[in-house]
Amino acid sequence: MPGQPYFTKEDDTWVFHQPAVLVAYHSELLHAMDIMDTRPLAAERVFRKIILACGNSHIDALLSLAVVLNRTGRHIEGNALMHRAHLFCIEALPADFRPGTDHVYWCMLENRPFLRALHAVIPEYIKEKHYERALDKINFLLKINPQDDTHAAALLPVCYMHLGRYEAYINWYQQQPAGNRTLENTFFSFLAFYKLGLTTQAKERFLEAQQAWPHMAAELLKSSHQFPTDEFTEYQAQIPPGSRQEAFVCWLASRELWQREKGLKKFIRSVTGAPAGLP
Repeated sequence: MPGQPYFTKEDDTWVFHQPAVLVAYHSELLHAMDIMDTRPLAAERVFRKIILACGNSHIDALLSLAVVLNRTGRHIEGNALMHRAHLFCIEALPADFRPGTDHVYWCMLENRPFLRALHAVIPEYIKEKHYERALDKINFLLKINPQDDTHAAALLPVCYMHLGRYEAYINWYQQQPAGNRTLENTFFSFLAFYKLGLTTQAKERFLEAQQAWPHMAAELLKSSHQFPTDEFTEYQAQIPPGSRQEAFVCWLASRELWQREKGLKKFIRSVTGAPAGLP
């Protein structure tokens, strides 16, 4: 049976290693990853073959199989594989590894399975409402990968908001470069001010967010929310930034936070002068 993953340190650089047997299955792994969207069952067979041959040491095979299983409704096994990959990666960290001082760089291809495995559990923690665990994992990832190549910070706002840490969230938001301020984290900063009763700051932040993303501002006032399929006449491979579709998806992802604020629509109307009863 192949050995477990491990780290080595070369000069000041940490490198994640997986057993050499994985190399023999690399082309099959890439093929299975290419077809997992269109032929999930065929990809599943390849991933299982690789895991059988390589054991639990093939992190990308474990994560890819987990994705296929979750997409096909087998969430218990899929999530178990995801957490297993994460556990093996955490166990690979040596005792003298110092998060915040020692970094795991994405630019080294060997490190990417490790970083992907640590990131993969965060959305699962959020789905399970384990926001504290998700936040801890995000902060750990940002310590060891400050470039945030996995975009872990994008999942931080929803954790702060569900935990009610509004002041901490505003402080985090204010520290972000202007280029890192997104639709979601900007509107959440408005919500944080609103929850703290800081009405002047909440009004200012809402108007700022509305100017940048008017469709999201409109989405928050709707009484009925539907995906705007009529927005584009041609197929869009990705949801375009600034679109009505983007606003709907953002609202949907965090609707629990928005819908529980019973006086929020009234407050927004007082800021914008919008009439009541928008569809």
